[in-house]
Amino acid sequence: MTSKKKIKDYIRRGVRKLKHRKGYGVHSPFAYAIITEVIEEKTPYYAYRKMQPLYTANAPVRFKVATLLFRLANRFRARRIVEIGTDTGYSLLPLLMVDSRNEVYVVADEAQQQSTRQHLSLFPGFADRVTFVDSIDALPADYVADMIVVNGQPEPMSHTDFVEWLKSHLSERGLFFVRGIQPDHQMEAYWDEICECDQIEVTMDLYDYGLAIRQPHFFKQHYVVAF
Repeated sequence: MTSKKKIKDYIRRGVRKLKHRKGYGVHSPFAYAIITEVIEEKTPYYAYRKMQPLYTANAPVRFKVATLLFRLANRFRARRIVEIGTDTGYSLLPLLMVDSRNEVYVVADEAQQQSTRQHLSLFPGFADRVTFVDSIDALPADYVADMIVVNGQPEPMSHTDFVEWLKSHLSERGLFFVRGIQPDHQMEAYWDEICECDQIEVTMDLYDYGLAIRQPHFFKQHYVVAF
């Protein structure tokens, strides 16, 4: 990122924090609770101390994002999780930390699978709890996830096809977390399609990340959140 882009990014984030912090202007009790009690929660969890040393300045995921993933999985009691594309386990680790009963699939190529296993080897038994597959099509046809995390563009799949797949594989009150939603980023068009989907009722723009939550019987809601 060039210096000019860094300055623009810093200004945009600053403006967002002034306008959208602490759930200001959010009238939905459900959305307000997610923003104030999960996204902005500051209380440390027991797992944070184990995780923190791994999230150095060179890590592909910030510690702030890792702890948010932990809180989301914990709040929604996500037990069946799918990660599409992997950042060598940095997004995966907090999801495994939540509960030893979690069932996790990772969709990644062989090189990514290898590096993720190597990273998870720092935590005995963690890699054994993950089932690696090389494509979305290799997932069980009837598999329904409580949480789907996307770290990269799904292998050749149109935006519409991906949203259709998501609707049939995300549980009724499941959540979807995606990185790279800013303009010109690889997941922008996918995110736009998700925000338009009537069967995904609550969407939140966290600047670099998008959070979508299925809540049957809710009216369509979209929020910009300072994160």
